[in-house]
Amino acid sequence: MIKNKEYYQIDGEIMADFGTAVTNPIIKIAVSSVGVESSGLLNCEYNIYSSAEAYEGGKYFFKAEKDDKRLINFTYEVAGVPDWGIQSYKEDQRKIISDTFGLELDKVTLIIEEAE
Repeated sequence: MIKNKEYYQIDGEIMADFGTAVTNPIIKIAVSSVGVESSGLLNCEYNIYSSAEAYEGGKYFFKAEKDDKRLINFTYEVAGVPDWGIQSYKEDQRKIISDTFGLELDKVTLIIEEAE
C-alpha cells in the first residue's frame, strides 16, 4: 500500500483492468528515482480508487489498462520531468499521471491529506 500523504483527483475517465471505464477516480502514486542516474527512468507504483468515498473508506483499488494490457507498475523517463526533485515532485507526479494515462494536465488535481 502506498502511504504518502497526497493523491490526485482525476476529472475524466480511466479504463480499468477489468474492462470498465471509471469516471473521476483517485490515483495514489509513489515514484522512486533509485537507479535513475544509470537508466534515466523513474520507477512508478500506483493505485487507482473508484471514488473519493472508496479511497477514504479504505476500499480496494485497481490497476489501469493501457495498450490493451494491464498496467501493473511502470517507468517514466526522467527527461520528461527535468526538474525532478524534492521541491517539485508533487507537480511532476501530476505530469507523469497525465502523460501515462492520456489525460490533460488540468484534469489531474493534487490533493494533500490533512495530518491526523
